[in-house]
Amino acid sequence: MESFAFYISVLRKYFLEYCTEKLSEFDITYGQLFVLIYISKTTQCSPKEIIEYLKLDAGHLNRILGKLIEKDFIEQRKSEEDKRVKIVTLTENGKNIVDKSRQFFYEWDREVLVELDDTSHQELMELMKKIIFRLSEKNGGK
Repeated sequence: MESFAFYISVLRKYFLEYCTEKLSEFDITYGQLFVLIYISKTTQCSPKEIIEYLKLDAGHLNRILGKLIEKDFIEQRKSEEDKRVKIVTLTENGKNIVDKSRQFFYEWDREVLVELDDTSHQELMELMKKIIFRLSEKNGGK
């Protein structure tokens, strides 16, 4: 019997290799990119939200945030409502990285899914959404 998990892990390996090559010119890692993408989806968020959504360790996220601040991809400030809470936002440089990553994600999709017709492509995307939705429900919507 074939394993979906096996195929996902193989796809992830190839995708990680592809991203690592593309990201090398921007001086950013795969993990840092997904933190930027999450922040871009929320406009602003707390480190706690990032930890919960991306399932990261707090210490690991703090190191990532430190590097992203150093590289001028994000800004971090205290919340107006609760001074104990930090708020993270993208800088213009961070927004540019996210935009460029979207471009090379679409390039990856076109390259990898080239042999699928439009109907098969749509079906694949719908199945993937169902799987992700099921997993997110299982994890309390995260």
